[in-house]
Amino acid sequence: MTTAAARALRDPIVAIVPTRHCYSGAGPQHYAVRVPSTRALLRRQHRSPLPKPQVPRRVARELQAEVRGAGWPVVLLHGQPGYGGDWKAVADDLVRDHLVIVPDRPGYGRTGGRATGFAANAAAVAQLLRSLEVDGAVIVGHSWAGGVALQAALDFPGLVRGIALVCSVGPAEPLGRLDRLLARPSVGTALAAVTLSTAGRLLSWGPARAFAGGRLRGHLSEDLADIATSWRSRSTWSSFAVEQRALAHELPLLAGRIKQLSIPVAVVAGTVDRVIPLRVGRRLASDIPGATLEEVSGGGHLLPQLHPTEVAVAVRRLVARSFA
Repeated sequence: MTTAAARALRDPIVAIVPTRHCYSGAGPQHYAVRVPSTRALLRRQHRSPLPKPQVPRRVARELQAEVRGAGWPVVLLHGQPGYGGDWKAVADDLVRDHLVIVPDRPGYGRTGGRATGFAANAAAVAQLLRSLEVDGAVIVGHSWAGGVALQAALDFPGLVRGIALVCSVGPAEPLGRLDRLLARPSVGTALAAVTLSTAGRLLSWGPARAFAGGRLRGHLSEDLADIATSWRSRSTWSSFAVEQRALAHELPLLAGRIKQLSIPVAVVAGTVDRVIPLRVGRRLASDIPGATLEEVSGGGHLLPQLHPTEVAVAVRRLVARSFA
C-alpha cells in the first residue's frame, strides 16, 4: 500500500466516496460513508480469523506493456496500486543497454480487467514473455509485485533468469493488523475505497500535484492527474482489495519454497521504509540462498521514483550475474 494510504488509515475516517456513476456525463454523484475508528476496527478483526478469500487465479487477459530498447530483457512490475509509469525514471536509465518491458498488471492501467493473485500475475508475465518471444528475462518487482517475481521464478524457472525484489513483501513476514484488516472482504474494501479516493482527491489539487511532481522524478503533471483519477475509481479500489486478500492467503505459501531458488536474487531495500520495514528485506536476503542485499541509505518505500539511479545500478549488477 502507499505511504499516503497508510497515514490516512491511522485516524477515524468520515469521507464522501464517489458512486459508480461519478464520472458520467450527468456530473458527480456521491454518497456518504461513515467508517468507525481504525483502532476499533483493528481490535475487532484481531479477535477473529480471516475468511477464505475469493482471489481469481486464472489469467483474465493479456498484459499491456511498453517495450523499449535492446539487450538483455528486464521486466519491471509495479506495486499495489500502481501502473507501469511508476518505473519511468528507472526504465529511462535501463533502456540505454537493455530490452525493457514495463507492463500494467491485471486490474490496473491499460491492462485493466479484474485483478488477480500472485500465481495468476506470474502466469500473465510468463504469457507476455512468450508472446514477445523472450526466452529468459530478469524480473524486477516493487512492493507487492516482489511476490509476483518470487512466484514467477518458482513456477516458470525456464523463463526467469534472475529476480530483483525492491522494497518487497516477504512471505515469511507476519501481516500486521492493518494489512489483516484490509484483507477482509467488506471492511477492507470500504477502507481501501475511502483511503484511495481521498488520496486521489488530494492529488487532483494543483499545488499538491506540483509538489508531488517535484518529488517523483519522471512524472509529468498529466501522469499524476491520471493517477489521481485512477485512485478515485471503483476498479482501483476493487483491485487493491483483491490483491490484499492474496497478500494474506497466497503469499505465505511461498515461504517454504523460496529456499529452493537457485537463480541470482537481489534484494533492494530502503533504510527508512515505513511501509515495508528494512527487516523484511534483510530476512528475504537471508532466507534465499545466495541472495544479495543492497540497502539504500535514506530511502523510503518509493525507491523506483525517488532513488532510480540506485535501483538501476542494482538491476544492472543482477543482469550481469544472471546472464553471465
